[in-house]
Amino acid sequence: MWFKNIQLYRLTDPTQLNASKLEEELRKRTFVPAGSLDRMTAGWIAPASHAPDILCYPNSGAWLIALKTEEKLLPSSVVKEAAEERIADIEAKELRRVGKKEAKEIRDRIAEELLPRAFSRSRVLRALVDLENGWLWVDSATPAKAELLVQFLRETLGSLPSKLPQTQLDPVTAMSTWLEHGAPSNFTVDADCVLKAPGEGAAQVTCRRHDLNSDEVKLHLKSGKLVTQLALSWDDRIAFVLNEKLQLKRLSFLDLLQDQLKEAEADDAAAMYDATLTLLVHEGRGLVDATIEALGGEIA
Repeated sequence: MWFKNIQLYRLTDPTQLNASKLEEELRKRTFVPAGSLDRMTAGWIAPASHAPDILCYPNSGAWLIALKTEEKLLPSSVVKEAAEERIADIEAKELRRVGKKEAKEIRDRIAEELLPRAFSRSRVLRALVDLENGWLWVDSATPAKAELLVQFLRETLGSLPSKLPQTQLDPVTAMSTWLEHGAPSNFTVDADCVLKAPGEGAAQVTCRRHDLNSDEVKLHLKSGKLVTQLALSWDDRIAFVLNEKLQLKRLSFLDLLQDQLKEAEADDAAAMYDATLTLLVHEGRGLVDATIEALGGEIA
């Protein structure tokens, strides 16, 4: 239930949304399994298995939602091989060359023929709509997948005024300063980072479980490399990795929050789900606010 990543989107007009509208609109675009000729399908599902009728799961002034996608896996190499065999057969039987246009039509026809027999891959993307603070958090490590959910939500609602947040301090500049001079209040630099020299295709150094105060790391900074990813801990509560795109990755509870979760009254799976979600909302809000503040605040 705990998010592994947070891709932030600023909701520029959260007054347009409310829980009842969100639930109503999500029900119009619920997930339907892919048909035999569908390459991909997507739709909303209940984020909590113990509450299958709730698509917009409430907690602490925020709502958890989940988008399920199903994609047919049809490798291009398989289509190419089958098309080449058919093209060779046509050329041998009809004693002529198959042109580019016809070859493309054959490949398209082969793909349609193979699609019903293709394997399917399903994924679930989760997001938290935090109307109280005007944020949308998407649990995705890649911007493209996060954007898929945001675009589908925008289509579902008709509109979704939102944007990627920008901060006064560029994350790369800020992280490079923190690595050299120490992290801001309530943050601790951990043992992982990525340093990269400016320019396309420039040298890159990845440090894993490394002493980032070592002379070796300092030399990379002095040589002009900048920090594009930095492992941090916030307030001894959450460990995460911040990157140059203002994504929070590899989120994990530290011992303090783990102990809080164990102490929560959770007699069954549903209660534990709610306890974990409550912790995610409250602690995630604190982490997001502290990170934005450490980067000089948000540019309006």
